[in-house]
Amino acid sequence: MNMALETRARSLRSLPTVLGLLGIAVAAGGLVLGGPAWLGLVGVVLGGLYLSGTPVLAVVLGQLALVTVETPSLLPLVLVEGGLFLALLSVTIETPDGRVAGSLVALVVPLLGGLVWLSLWRWTLDPFRVGSALVIGIAVVGYLLHRYLLLELDIVTEDTASDRDFL
Repeated sequence: MNMALETRARSLRSLPTVLGLLGIAVAAGGLVLGGPAWLGLVGVVLGGLYLSGTPVLAVVLGQLALVTVETPSLLPLVLVEGGLFLALLSVTIETPDGRVAGSLVALVVPLLGGLVWLSLWRWTLDPFRVGSALVIGIAVVGYLLHRYLLLELDIVTEDTASDRDFL
């Protein structure tokens, strides 16, 4: 029975790693598709950073690599941002419950950053849509941060039925 529990725990730990590496591979493919072939080396570095335990640094480097691509079309942007989202989502899966809200805040930032960068760089998106995406993103981040701080400061508990006044 103990062996079955250890096997289950190992398989749950490997799921986030596989999901994160899949995200890094998709992001690297988007970089190579949208830019020069040397960005494939950046994909290798992203994978190394992810496996060394610094997925947030890998996401930051992926965002910087996206900026180096001269004129990305929408497909490489979606691939890179989606891959980086998967890499950060894998971190959220293995995070304890008390820190999930903080991890979700980190999930929203690169997606909004890529959208704003594309709209400001290429001016192909309607400014109203970009503004509404920013407002919605800021509202989501604000709620998650609010909820996270209420839980961390022990103002509310995990039981939402008894804490409806604060939410």
